[in-house]
Amino acid sequence: MSTPINNTSIFAKGLSHIKNPSVVLPTLVIEACCTAGRTHQAYKRGGTLEAKERFREEATSAIFWLWGVKWLNKLGDLIGEKVFKLKSITDTGKDYLRDPGYAMSNSAKFFKFGKIISSVIIATGLIGFAVPKINHAITAHAMKKNKNADTNKTDSTEKFDDYINKTKKQTNNKYTNSNNINFKGSENFANFLMKASYNLENNNTWRLVSTDTGMVAGRILNSRHPAEALEYGFRDISSVFFYNFATPTAIFALNKLFKTSDIHPNVIAQTNNYLQKNIAPLGLSGKELIEKIGANLKDTKFEKIDFGQNKAIELDDLIKQLEKLGFDRVKDAEIFNKATLMSELQPKLRGKSVLSVEQVKDVFSNSITSDPKFLKETINKATYGRASNPKKFVSAQTCQGIRESIDKYIIEIASKNKDKIIDEKLLKNSYRKTLARTAAFQAAGMLFSIFGLAILIPKLQILISQKVFGKKSFEEIANGNASEHKK
Repeated sequence: MSTPINNTSIFAKGLSHIKNPSVVLPTLVIEACCTAGRTHQAYKRGGTLEAKERFREEATSAIFWLWGVKWLNKLGDLIGEKVFKLKSITDTGKDYLRDPGYAMSNSAKFFKFGKIISSVIIATGLIGFAVPKINHAITAHAMKKNKNADTNKTDSTEKFDDYINKTKKQTNNKYTNSNNINFKGSENFANFLMKASYNLENNNTWRLVSTDTGMVAGRILNSRHPAEALEYGFRDISSVFFYNFATPTAIFALNKLFKTSDIHPNVIAQTNNYLQKNIAPLGLSGKELIEKIGANLKDTKFEKIDFGQNKAIELDDLIKQLEKLGFDRVKDAEIFNKATLMSELQPKLRGKSVLSVEQVKDVFSNSITSDPKFLKETINKATYGRASNPKKFVSAQTCQGIRESIDKYIIEIASKNKDKIIDEKLLKNSYRKTLARTAAFQAAGMLFSIFGLAILIPKLQILISQKVFGKKSFEEIANGNASEHKK
């Protein structure tokens, strides 16, 4: 008797955790290496004094950057529940298959957006303004203690202070009338707030980029020297790519290079379990397996289903159309049951069961991967239980991407073994190799991010500032003794 692969293996679970966009572990690993690398580069230029300042800056910023918005968000939830008596606040993202926040009151929607944006503003203020001031004060104290501080302020420093004050004044004037914004409709504004609220709360990239904006501005305004302002600007702006996009870009490039697909570890495990149970006993060759997952429709009447201009159809409407096309509820019970089960791949949309166009295709398909029970379990595991949670939002595009990755994974196995029997041993070997490849690509992507953040950027920022402002020691920058700008 075959023994299915344990889809809760430590390896698969670990990879799955790293792939979760809501967790901070991958970013935390990158941040730890980044802190170490930047501290080392700082030590090479400014010795212990600069190394300590850089470590304090990176470590304290990481705490606010990675967890600050989440902590403040939870505090906001507590205030909403205890003070404003707001309960059952759901995700606010929506599309043609999901709308978990449709029953929320407008006051709840506005409170949620206000809570999240306030969290971002507070975290940004701490990272961009409070932390630099405290850090600079500690450095100044250390320099005075070592009798290396210059107590006399130079004319050039005064000029830089004037520059900063002028910048602040221009910034304030620029946005004085920013509140006079007109929106075409309150509904569109509410939709925008719901989308922004969802992404700021659930998407690490949105959350981190949102804090980056204020952080960069704050650090530049609090710079002690034009060279430091330049370094902050270059470092923090270029870091956005390496923090948020370098890893997925590297993974995408590697998959393109090796002509493979980026498949979620849970999808790999679920699909292999399914194949071992349903395909291995049949003794099919790889070529025959490809035919089994082909997008063949067992009934051409799918083409006659009227979706209108929509990307989805209500289950009740689909059933009525099936009956008009000649399907009998008794004789064709299988297709009616399949349609019902397929509509359960996501929670009800505003109280109605719906199916996407792709899901209706699966209803009519004879593909082995069109089993709605298998699809629901796999999509749910790949979204960490969110796809079936009526209070959470997972986009239809994400779910369809998971659905398509199942076929891609099977085709990849079958194509490499066209003349071989797809048995239990072959499937287990493919499972292990694919997980190993996924882990290797993930590690390569993270190493690319670490290289950029910990080595490339700190080296370039020092080189650029030295080329623009001349050879500057850290003590000169910390003292604010600006040198003449090199032409």
